[in-house]
Amino acid sequence: MALSLLFAAAFTVESTLATGQRVVETVEIPETNHVVQFVWPRARIPKDAVSVKVTPDFARAKKGESGYFVLPSGHLGTFREEEGEFSVPTDLMPLWGMKTPRGTFATLIEGLPWDCKLIVRAVKGDYSVSMRFDLGGRVPEEDIAIRIQTLPPVAEYPQMAAWYRDLRLSRGEIVPLGDRLVKNPDLAYAAKAVEVRIRQAWKPAPPPVKEQTPSNEPPMKVAVTFDRVSEFAHALKTAGVERVEICLVGWNRKGHDGRYPQLFPVEPELGGEAGLKKLIADVQSLGYRIVCHNNHSDAYTVAECWSPDDIIRAPDGTLSKNACWSGGQMYNLCPKVAWEKYAQHDLGKIAALGFRGLHYIDVLSIVTPRRCFDGRHPLTRREAADYVNRMLRRGADLMGGIASEGGFDFTAGSLDYALYVSFADPTAPMPKLTDRFVPFWQLVYHGIVMSNPFAHTTNYTIKDKRTQLVAAEFGARPVFYVHSKFLEGRAWMGQADLEFDTPAHFAAAVAAVKRGVDEYARRCHLQTSFMTDHRILGTDKVEVAYSDGTRMIVDFDTGRYDLKHVPKKRPSHP
Repeated sequence: MALSLLFAAAFTVESTLATGQRVVETVEIPETNHVVQFVWPRARIPKDAVSVKVTPDFARAKKGESGYFVLPSGHLGTFREEEGEFSVPTDLMPLWGMKTPRGTFATLIEGLPWDCKLIVRAVKGDYSVSMRFDLGGRVPEEDIAIRIQTLPPVAEYPQMAAWYRDLRLSRGEIVPLGDRLVKNPDLAYAAKAVEVRIRQAWKPAPPPVKEQTPSNEPPMKVAVTFDRVSEFAHALKTAGVERVEICLVGWNRKGHDGRYPQLFPVEPELGGEAGLKKLIADVQSLGYRIVCHNNHSDAYTVAECWSPDDIIRAPDGTLSKNACWSGGQMYNLCPKVAWEKYAQHDLGKIAALGFRGLHYIDVLSIVTPRRCFDGRHPLTRREAADYVNRMLRRGADLMGGIASEGGFDFTAGSLDYALYVSFADPTAPMPKLTDRFVPFWQLVYHGIVMSNPFAHTTNYTIKDKRTQLVAAEFGARPVFYVHSKFLEGRAWMGQADLEFDTPAHFAAAVAAVKRGVDEYARRCHLQTSFMTDHRILGTDKVEVAYSDGTRMIVDFDTGRYDLKHVPKKRPSHP
């Protein structure tokens, strides 16, 4: 039976004020047609509230009870601990779910999704899941709105995901990949091709100079010229690789993260614009696709086009900063300015070079839409999200398809490929309160947005067998990254890397890509199918089902996966 307690579902709402004072209220909301719609109007939120925490009374369990919680990050946890706390933001996907002896439900955060964090707590064996909206003492942009969908008792996390996928499909917010690629040869090609990113040039990171100028910027390392990329493409062809998409990283002025938002001229030390056009024509003559990496979110003072007027302003009027990369101290471009001043012009200029395929715009799909408080170009989060999607759609229109760094689902209606959905290492020990990763995001978006599931599954064929099998389990479109390690002390795509430094390294990179091409050929046809089921068959064995009837058994003990096609049953006639 459904959650019977939802005939009058109770929610505890706790507002924490800047003074530290807590205001606690309780509200009961009736269930209607298996849905509970919780709305907390922004006018009801205290003006100086730092946060508002909403805890449904049915999102509770006790240690030892059957069931689990599942979070947008893919973390799944059973109720086995006495004490602990674990939290994740909901910017990847505003969906989470829970199964207890009292019922099964999926929860969708519809209002303020980018200000929300999910908090799972176990206190003396009592579990709870809360949604905390972090407001920072500012007036929220919209009401807090939460939709709880009760599901049949036999439902599991794949059915939670399917409910959300079907909801978005019915609203026209997302379109199946299979429908999109019918009239798009570049997208159809990409679905069957592995991605190979080649990092060509960069300045030191972290940078020895934060606020750089053309006179003090550090020297740039040239690792892979355009001619060298051409040699690599021909080596792949000789090795028997029939389909691959090459993405150039650092082709722009002063290399990767060199002088954004400035892109042009094409870096002379790599071969300049003439050398780049020659490379593009050469790669395309082999039957391959070639695209490039650019950026419409970061800005460095060393750029010839630098202007503080382009940058997001914080509420106190200061410029919004981020990390330090090769170009020095990075500042956050206002998405409205990025679209109006840079993206519309630069994307056309990039396309004119001859690139075709899944053009890559860095960062956009892996950061929460950013508010801007500059009175000349103020933005809410939803307005920022709109400008991000404009940039993605423009790149796709000009070059055939679009990719970005992450899988944040506000971009799912525009995005074709996510470089990685999660930064996590799926082979590392799990955080307390969690048991394992499940492909929760992929159960929603496989067959809609192609993806590499984890940063650590990059270059998967030169990593351990478990990592290779995780890539298959999560439906990866494989990605390889030559010279992926550049930030000293942090290798978020793993320590194993591909390089072109020596003939032996070059040959090893060719071989690694060839192994990926051969492995992916076994399952690339699944990219146009929805992932419909995921079953844990044992500690080290899972079954993944697809809408075309394919069943994949992944056995981590034997180190292999097997595919079986189960024909769909035809409807019986009366």
